[in-house]
Amino acid sequence: MLFEETQQTLFCSDLFHQANDVEPLTSSDIIERCRATLTEFQASPLANYVPYTRNTQIILEGLASLAPATLAVMHGSSFSGNCKQALLDLATVMKELLDKSSYAFPTQTPAD
Repeated sequence: MLFEETQQTLFCSDLFHQANDVEPLTSSDIIERCRATLTEFQASPLANYVPYTRNTQIILEGLASLAPATLAVMHGSSFSGNCKQALLDLATVMKELLDKSSYAFPTQTPAD
């Protein structure tokens, strides 16, 4: 990750990974594209390729506080728009899809 201060560009690696052939730069919503890609990957052998910990939201909030003007995405469209909100929205999507502590597991009763 790298934040270029002059143009306020956050080079964010795979954070907003989007599949398929997309335009190089967009000002449209990239969150739903990212959600679709994460959902697809979580149901494949590539599940959990994006690490998620209890610190992920804090880190994404810290990146949002930089108020980048552009998110330079490695795989998918780069984004120019409300990048701060996109980072906060990504934190929500990642928690929904990747936070194992939020999964509902059936209650097990100890064997007698």
